[in-house]
Amino acid sequence: MGGYVIECSLKSLICDREGKTNFKDTRVFKQGLSGSQLHSLSKLLETVPALQRAIELDRTNRYRDAWNTVSDIWRNDSLRYSDKMGDKQESQRFIKAIKVLHRFILDQQGETS
Repeated sequence: MGGYVIECSLKSLICDREGKTNFKDTRVFKQGLSGSQLHSLSKLLETVPALQRAIELDRTNRYRDAWNTVSDIWRNDSLRYSDKMGDKQESQRFIKAIKVLHRFILDQQGETS
């Protein structure tokens, strides 16, 4: 579910940046982002260049590491849809990365805790 949190957060940020309340009304969607691309974190990130730059230029590596953790695990369909128990340490690392990214994306929208 954590990957969906980041996917939905990115879609929300895209809507926020474009002043839309429905993702289907965004320029990104209308320009042809469809099918599995709608769930691709890297494709969604590409549509928010300021956020992409902030992650790339992060000197602490906090956001870059979190992004790499989440996007690598989210990309693995067999893991995402598996009915097997995951590795506890890997799961904890994933959840921690989700929290870091989610907070960062919310901050980009001016959301406060």
